[in-house]
Amino acid sequence: MQFKKKLKRAYDRFMGSSFAHKSLLAVTALTISVGDMMAASKGAAGFTKATTEISSYQTPVSNLMKAIAAVIALVGAFNVYFKMCAFV
Repeated sequence: MQFKKKLKRAYDRFMGSSFAHKSLLAVTALTISVGDMMAASKGAAGFTKATTEISSYQTPVSNLMKAIAAVIALVGAFNVYFKMCAFV
């Protein structure tokens, strides 16, 4: 029991000191800065991966857009043709 009280008093004295406050502040700042650096590196890797994946879809998406444009052009051409035939 005596050891527990001494340990409690030592802990209270340490936590009341300015050294403890400065140490806690330093550890918190270090933890936050390391976390930010790790998050930044993973973010950059994510952007690189996304860019690579998107550029791999460029050709198929381009072909799909061309096919959609061709269908729209044909529908428009038939509409114009039928409107012209109605007036003749």
